[in-house]
Amino acid sequence: MAGSMVQPLPGGAAADIRPPAPGRLPGRGGRNGAPAAKPPLAIYAMKAGEIWSFLKKQQPSFWFLCVYLMFEYVRPQTIYPAIAVVPWAFYSILLCGISFLVEGGVFRNVTFADGALAGFSVIVLASSAVAVYPSESLDKLSVYFSWVLIYWLITNVVNTRERFVVFMAAYFIYCLKMSQHGARSWAEAGFMFRTWGTTCAPGWFNNSGECGIQMVIYFSLSLFFVLALRAYWGRIKSAFFWFMPLSAAVTIMGSSSRGGLLGLAAVGMWLLARTRQRVKAFVFIALACTAIWFVLPAEFKQRFSDAGDDKTSVLRLQYWKDGVVIAREHPLLGIGYNNWLKFYRARYNAQGELVHNIFIQAGAELGYTGLAAFLVLIGANFAMNRRTRRLAKQLGDDRMLHNMALGLDGALVGFLVSGFFVTVLYYPFFWINFAMSAALYNVAMVDGRKAEAALAASRWAVAAGGAAANGRPGGHAGAGGAVAPSSNGARPSLAWPLGGPLLSPDPLPPPK
Repeated sequence: MAGSMVQPLPGGAAADIRPPAPGRLPGRGGRNGAPAAKPPLAIYAMKAGEIWSFLKKQQPSFWFLCVYLMFEYVRPQTIYPAIAVVPWAFYSILLCGISFLVEGGVFRNVTFADGALAGFSVIVLASSAVAVYPSESLDKLSVYFSWVLIYWLITNVVNTRERFVVFMAAYFIYCLKMSQHGARSWAEAGFMFRTWGTTCAPGWFNNSGECGIQMVIYFSLSLFFVLALRAYWGRIKSAFFWFMPLSAAVTIMGSSSRGGLLGLAAVGMWLLARTRQRVKAFVFIALACTAIWFVLPAEFKQRFSDAGDDKTSVLRLQYWKDGVVIAREHPLLGIGYNNWLKFYRARYNAQGELVHNIFIQAGAELGYTGLAAFLVLIGANFAMNRRTRRLAKQLGDDRMLHNMALGLDGALVGFLVSGFFVTVLYYPFFWINFAMSAALYNVAMVDGRKAEAALAASRWAVAAGGAAANGRPGGHAGAGGAVAPSSNGARPSLAWPLGGPLLSPDPLPPPK
């Protein structure tokens, strides 16, 4: 029983602390015409009224965090200059932090991911201190540490299952604003090739390459969100949410970004490797790839044929070679955080551009130490999601936790492949994904501990009742109501997926 949350109680009874089996709501269209299941949490149904009722009960810190996400991703203050009277994103995140402290927010437990992030941050500071051009580092230090602050806020504020679902729903709506615009603009152009491609929101995603990466991440996350909760939706709502990954894929095709399309292909290959229904997945992915290749403009296909020989490829290959040399010459802490452009133009090519590779960017600017720390961060992200899936299994094959952890893994795979061709290490892509993974892991940990505590309380209640009925303390109720004393008078150990029992097998007083 170590791998299940259905545990035997003394006396042969079983305590099932999994989410309740979904019932059926008549008249609601689910998959294949079946009625939609009744969700274990009302918020899973994604009803506007339920979401609004939930939001009205939330503290200001959660509101400010969701508002920040809108100003960071949609950038209405740039689209509508009339409202750009203050730095909205900055004040939103500042008020979120202040509100969390004023509310007396409880800080979550420290995890290995926090240690990895702290180590990387120390390297960024050390590299800036010994940089070739310290002023260049100091000028952009606030960019990196803003992601550290946002990571800290997301992982502490998004601290319940309901908050995580609503936070992700808000994120999807903001991304939908970009994906529908990208898909629609490409369709209005007759699905023709455009050298500038399709852009998303102003700011981080205004360039077609960055737009493509964001859509790759959005594709994976929204796809697995649908797979996690579609059983609780009707046909219209399912169609609405299915449009999200579809519009993301169309926007990637319209972006004219080779890196974006390769990232999308990487997500597909990763999905094929992860699924148990590989034959169906292979057929679906093969058909999707055929359709995409058929729709792609001839000029875009030619870009793949010319890869390695065209001017863009030749320049980037030279940047990569020079970046490897720079990392080799400055192995400990690199040339300095945010020093690439000025250093490269002064020492290599006065007309040079960014390195267009996140790994070489980390190695050249932060040295092999910084590159190793970045790889540790990537590994920590995958490890968190893997542990979340193990916890989901312990919680009775929790579909939401399991699928969202898969979606976050897929998004990271897509980013790493696309990021091999773009300079986006300090863009929101990796850091927001890292924060989402940590928040989901924390939710799974909290739910797991609650489930273990509930199971322990149930065992003590049954054991105490059996002992009282038989007139003797301790032991466990055996078959037919007899009390069979335990071998050592201790309560049994409860399995915990992170190695070792969560609850000690040593004798403990019964829970109050």
